[in-house]
Amino acid sequence: MDKVAHSMFAHAGLFPTGEVYCTSTPAMESTTYITQRFQRLPLVNQASLTGVTEGLFDGLYYGGVDTPTTRQLALQLAAMEKGKFTVITPSGQFAINLLFTTLVRAGDHVLVGDTSIYSTQWLFQHFINTGIDIETFSPNDAKHLKTRLTQKTKLIFIENPGAITFEITDIASLAESLKDHPVIIAVDNTWAASSFHHPLSLGADISLLSMSKSHAAIEGISLGALATNRKDIHSQLKTTSALIGNHVSSYACAAALRAITTLGARLDTQMSTTRKVLRALTSMPLIRKVIHPIIDYPECSLTALHISGFNSILTIELTCTREDAIVKLNKLRLIKIGYGWGGSVSIINFVEMRQSPSANRLGITGECLRIYLGLEGADDLIGDLQKAFIE
Repeated sequence: MDKVAHSMFAHAGLFPTGEVYCTSTPAMESTTYITQRFQRLPLVNQASLTGVTEGLFDGLYYGGVDTPTTRQLALQLAAMEKGKFTVITPSGQFAINLLFTTLVRAGDHVLVGDTSIYSTQWLFQHFINTGIDIETFSPNDAKHLKTRLTQKTKLIFIENPGAITFEITDIASLAESLKDHPVIIAVDNTWAASSFHHPLSLGADISLLSMSKSHAAIEGISLGALATNRKDIHSQLKTTSALIGNHVSSYACAAALRAITTLGARLDTQMSTTRKVLRALTSMPLIRKVIHPIIDYPECSLTALHISGFNSILTIELTCTREDAIVKLNKLRLIKIGYGWGGSVSIINFVEMRQSPSANRLGITGECLRIYLGLEGADDLIGDLQKAFIE
């Protein structure tokens, strides 16, 4: 992981107060701004809504659109994603919703990666019901997508790496192959946590984040974001965001910035833990397959795909039945059974793979568990897994 990013993350909360700075951004919540002079109050129009300034206090007119706190988070996320503009949303799912609501209409054609998480697939079905033509493709098909584009193709959406099986799409090659088509490429970059992979630098138009994971789960915060280098796309997203009443709390944004200041240190610790746990898991009985990018891809391949690190989420395929697996899970003490990931606590649960295209490609037929490794000690986590799956 780039050590420059560590320093950027550590300083994400620095907030100007005149000639000095607070070390953490205050939650400045207000829905009304007032002034003594009429000329100082911006007009309520699209220009004032979508105008971008690095001045956290410039051009404010309505707190439901922006506060100094929400602007600080937007600026920091744009820099972290190597972009220029960011629109913040209440969740990652809402970010996908805003993306489609803004850029796609009934009758349009959209190509989506078939490795997206199940909740995203459910949202795709909602948009199919509104008249949008959504077609799936595999990571291996990405380099041939040009043959599947039509005049109605408006958007390509990819979760990279894919959920559960972590299949990787070559974003740079995809963007290069489609540079003569106006289609917009959006990449869900949540797994990389603005750290290991930067789609905007590779030719993607939009990088989407569920900040409820690595960025801010340590604070228990639900937020999402859409980052871009394109002013026209930012203008469209920001306008739609305001029209549909998308509002994020300054308190949530301040908490997210606090969380980001420790993101680099957390990811480094979790990468070290993940290496140790993966080595231990591969020798445990009842485990048929361990799935993680550093197992499935040679290091040189990850480098060629512009991936410089990895997350602490992994999937294991079991040789036993679900009933036997439940007995094993109930023996765990340190690792907790639950949903979600990104916080300090390690979490495990079943994931359904039988109907997924990824399972067919990888030959997965057994019960599968997804494990998120938190901030506990690596040896303690290994001991907990050994007691459950060996003893």
